[in-house]
Amino acid sequence: MKYCFYCNAIVTKDKGVGDHFPIPKRNGGKNTVPVCECCHNMKDRYALNEWPTEWIEAMIADFSLYSRETKLFLARAMSLMTDAIKK
Repeated sequence: MKYCFYCNAIVTKDKGVGDHFPIPKRNGGKNTVPVCECCHNMKDRYALNEWPTEWIEAMIADFSLYSRETKLFLARAMSLMTDAIKK
């Protein structure tokens, strides 16, 4: 049985996909992880400004649980993303 890399939902053959992680396919990534269709769509098909407010709030609430390195990486990635959105 496979579980979604992001939400741990059971991934079935007809309701799941392989997500290129950690490097996107468009950047030459070859490794994939199983993900449910919902998480795949939220990650790749929706702009950040289209994400549900609840998802952003959940991420912020969980932020203190991450390691120092993960916090720094996410803070940097969020900074770069907001710079790109402004352009």
